Amino acid sequence: LLNEPRNKMEEDWAGQEEQEEEEAQAEYEEEEDILDVGDEVETNDRDALLMRFCPHDSSMLYPQEDKRNRMLQYACRLCRYTEAAPDQPLIYRNELKKEVGNVLHTVPSAISDDPTLARSQNAKCQNCNRNEAVFFQSDIAQADSLALIFVCCNCDHKWVN
Repeated sequence: LLNEPRNKMEEDWAGQEEQEEEEAQAEYEEEEDILDVGDEVETNDRDALLMRFCPHDSSMLYPQEDKRNRMLQYACRLCRYTEAAPDQPLIYRNELKKEVGNVLHTVPSAISDDPTLARSQNAKCQNCNRNEAVFFQSDIAQADSLALIFVCCNCDHKWVN
């Protein structure tokens, strides 16, 4: 007789614990993610550039060429694990945006006072008709252009020749 009430109490206790676990799970599923900003963007795994990891030692997989098959694959540097790359063989995209424009606005006006720059007595300024100007080649990355930048020593007018 003593065992019956105890078993009944254990059953009630176990039932109560199960109910509490179910309620906690339901609350967890209903909670909103505090980091969720509401912008659910569907991503296509083929288009995404994601890091891959080795299933054996969890180290990062690095892109490598399979020279025999001329294919891209990912390989672990710690073990010999390799896996084929997805259909898209893109590893890194470096987009260069070259701004083509006037480089004269980047030249400071007081550059004509620099004694280390070359000077010319034959460069005629269109602004003040004087002949003295400093000149230099632009250090701005315009590989195609070998033009010289002139700055008048009198009025600081700038031009490219």
